[in-house]
Amino acid sequence: MKKSAQIISICLILLQFNVLGEPLAEAIERCEFSGYFSNLTTVLRQRVPADSRRITENFLTELLGDVNFVKALDQWQLLFKLGPSEMGNFARTSQAHRTFLAWFLNDSRVMDLYLETATPLGLQAREQNKYKLSTNSLDILRRIIEADAEAKDGLYLRLAIATALRPPGTGNRGAGMQQTPSDPVTRYLYFKKAHKNGEVFPSFAKLSAWELQFVVSSCASESDLTWARELINTWRPDLRINEQVVNSTSEVKYGNSPHPYTDYKSVISGGGKCGPRSSWAVMVCQAFGIPAIGVGQPGHACVAYKAANPLLQPQPGSAWKIAYGRGWQVSRLEGLSGPDFLAGVEERARASDFSKVEHLRWLASALGTAEQSEAIMAIAHKIQKSVPPIKTDITASAKAEEAEKDAVAEKHDLRAQPPGAKSPIKVGKRVTRIEAADFSGLSGVRVLNCFTGGKQVNFEKNNQNSWIEYTIDVEAPGTYLLGIKIATPNDDQVLNIDLGPNKPQTIKLPNTTGLWGMTEPVEISLERGIQKIRISAPFQRGVAVRYLEFKPNKYE
Repeated sequence: MKKSAQIISICLILLQFNVLGEPLAEAIERCEFSGYFSNLTTVLRQRVPADSRRITENFLTELLGDVNFVKALDQWQLLFKLGPSEMGNFARTSQAHRTFLAWFLNDSRVMDLYLETATPLGLQAREQNKYKLSTNSLDILRRIIEADAEAKDGLYLRLAIATALRPPGTGNRGAGMQQTPSDPVTRYLYFKKAHKNGEVFPSFAKLSAWELQFVVSSCASESDLTWARELINTWRPDLRINEQVVNSTSEVKYGNSPHPYTDYKSVISGGGKCGPRSSWAVMVCQAFGIPAIGVGQPGHACVAYKAANPLLQPQPGSAWKIAYGRGWQVSRLEGLSGPDFLAGVEERARASDFSKVEHLRWLASALGTAEQSEAIMAIAHKIQKSVPPIKTDITASAKAEEAEKDAVAEKHDLRAQPPGAKSPIKVGKRVTRIEAADFSGLSGVRVLNCFTGGKQVNFEKNNQNSWIEYTIDVEAPGTYLLGIKIATPNDDQVLNIDLGPNKPQTIKLPNTTGLWGMTEPVEISLERGIQKIRISAPFQRGVAVRYLEFKPNKYE
């Protein structure tokens, strides 16, 4: 019985090659695919019983287990979506294009990944199967493969296909975006390097090609994406925990910006209403390799992003979450309602079933009779419905209270924060640096772990009474130049210096674009002995402090 089955399988394979007649290599060299497409159609139809009653799930499962059949089906779907004449024009462009096609059309693994990634998310579009693909995406993929041999496998193949199908500039357009999109090969190599260097979050390596599209399609420039990572790593390293950089949107002050948006630095420095904040939220997620999409809601714009941990609030159980708006039930993204988007994402998460269903859909489109197609689609629909949908609260949204207003000061438990310095810090005739965390007292600030090591102290936005205090022991009385290493992405920020009976002084802070920078030094007078110096902030935006530096200026 086993031997008979092997003979039948061999005969079917021989029949397939006989029917095709015109080999693939010849079609590529002749740059003519119409005849090849016609023969592919014949091959596929010959493998399916004319009697629809014989088309069972077991039969179709066995059919899709035949690698030669799947290759023929993949090739048929590609030609069906791209068009035989368009494929011929693509091949005619150059020998490099024909060499690429010889690799691409002979590798079912690559064709499957390309086709399944390009498949629309919405069920209605998939059911109608009327969408088309462009050979422009093949040309981008060809260029990436030529630029990087590692793009033929694994994560980098997924990244390459994502970039080919959703090149930079095709993502959500908004405040801060670059006017001329980046070159797709440049964008691919940029994220590959960011991954190799550990600059993106660990979840990036696990993303599907479909999910990676919502990273690489970013309308931001590569320089802005790099800066956004540096900003978070420097100014708000706490947002790296659980990959929650989307929460940096709270730092974009709600209101009208005093200046136009030229890049994303101008977005966070100027603030904005829901549109610019949505644009920021999408960009900062993408900078760290998190898929993100702009969301439209009645009279509002916000963000959807893929969380590294689906169990986090809001909407535990769903990987994709809404932030800074209302729930999925009033949302639209990717041309779909929020619930339809979630349903499509859920289907894609069951990768094996999704692949099987879509291959059956392609096969149904290739067949000659409605009865055959309906029989196949009935089985496809059965597979689709075999797993009940995940029940989650679609009305939930993170930071919903900040959808149309600025954030209030956050409250943190500071009781467990011990003084950083055990004894007074000596200040003398040499330059003295006091680490920000070597305080003797504090109120309304947070001590964070620096991304590069050590500690930093963060004054938080919209806090009326925040300060840190240091106890110093001055050995050489006189005047000193005090500079503070700070990070802030905002204009018009200050810190106040209070030295006991002396009149308080104000240090104007430069906008360091959220990276570390020194303030202009101010002259202060210090008496001999132990005294306290207090650094406080008024009601303003957030400021991070790394250290204070005292330089002797004039001794008494």
